[in-house]
Amino acid sequence: MGDDSFNIVDDPEVTQGDFYAEVRGWNVFSGSTDQGFAFCAAEMELPGLTWRFGYDASPQWQIAVKHRFSGETPYGTFDVDGHKSGISGWGSGEWVILWPHKGEYNAIASGNRMEIHLGEIWYEMQLKGTSAAPLKVQECVANRGNPERAMASAQPPAPVRSAGGAPRMPDPNRRGEEFVGNCQTDYASYRCMAATLTPTVGNAKAELIYDAFGSEPNYIIQTDKNDISEVWVSFGSDPYKYMGRWNTDGRCRGPLQNQDPQVVANLGHDSWKLCVE
Repeated sequence: MGDDSFNIVDDPEVTQGDFYAEVRGWNVFSGSTDQGFAFCAAEMELPGLTWRFGYDASPQWQIAVKHRFSGETPYGTFDVDGHKSGISGWGSGEWVILWPHKGEYNAIASGNRMEIHLGEIWYEMQLKGTSAAPLKVQECVANRGNPERAMASAQPPAPVRSAGGAPRMPDPNRRGEEFVGNCQTDYASYRCMAATLTPTVGNAKAELIYDAFGSEPNYIIQTDKNDISEVWVSFGSDPYKYMGRWNTDGRCRGPLQNQDPQVVANLGHDSWKLCVE
């Protein structure tokens, strides 16, 4: 595209692509030119559908769907959970690329279903992991596509003051004993670390569960005497968000059905479950 702006697919100036991280079923990677970093994007490949989203230094979010079409697309619709807007794009012959408005992109991050219909180009996809993937894309851009830089600069996320009716969170920087465990979510199985924390008044225990390599979220889990937990989650170095009250089946924890509206917004449409052994 020139002028330090790059397409996240089929840009002739982009000569190299490198894997950055995997998060919630999305592969995040960077693109580079002969002069250096160009963009970061997250890609998911499904039967009959490959699509990605990301941005360059501009920073204009882009969406690309793998579809054989060349030239300017017909004007069509962009629909997330029934909320429609007009949109058009450009086909490279292998991909169709769209440039959504910020509000449209935010809808993807919190929505459940997306439909793109531009003439013969017609795709519908369930939105899974699109709350977590853009945070990893943003981290990738901040680190100019270098995962080693991300690990070297990683600091424990700072505790944040609870907003609204959220309970007070234990301090993740005041750690006690640490243990090695095996963690499983609906998206990944990985070796994890667990560190005891000091619970706030009225709670029985608290712990920090984290991935030492930084690919998976950090969890703070504070549990009362009835084995109901308050859970906070952080992606990378982002501040913790309160994810509500979770219960357990003895091995795995997941959110209770009835939650505060802000918690529902924080949970988004992603599937949440954490199993630790």
